[in-house]
Amino acid sequence: MKKLATAFLTLAAMFAAQFTNAQTNSAQPDTATVNFITQASTGSYKEIATGRLAQKKAQSGQVKAFGSRMVADHSLANNLLMRIVKAKGYQVPAPPSADAVKDPMLDNASGAAFDKAYAAMMVVDHQKTIALFQHAANTLPDAKVKAFAKAQLPVLKKHLTMIQQINNKVNGAK
Repeated sequence: MKKLATAFLTLAAMFAAQFTNAQTNSAQPDTATVNFITQASTGSYKEIATGRLAQKKAQSGQVKAFGSRMVADHSLANNLLMRIVKAKGYQVPAPPSADAVKDPMLDNASGAAFDKAYAAMMVVDHQKTIALFQHAANTLPDAKVKAFAKAQLPVLKKHLTMIQQINNKVNGAK
């Protein structure tokens, strides 16, 4: 029995040492890459959450359709980013809590008021997201994450064009 316990403890110590060495030898992204991954994934989670809300609460068919597109496109983009992150051995950012991505203004609005608030918010969010991805596409040292950012820019720009048109319609701009 004593030999079995000793063998088990030795095996456990070897496993712990291998695990520690594997963690120590794993790739560590630079700060800019970590910041981009965190901001991009958090932004996608927010777009997905508010897109689902738009599917439920919007009055306009265009706003509902845009919300659906946000869920589809941002889910796909986030899955692609997470595959890159995992393949590189980087730590995967945990999804934010449901409360972290909630927007009280949208939660309390419905119908036409929701459409107006959501469309205006999506214009601003997509302008900021394009700036984030453009900066990453031009400056990140991690080639794969940089390529991801560059590849997503046309989709994000299309989203901006779409939501600007919807915003002009629901908010009465000409």
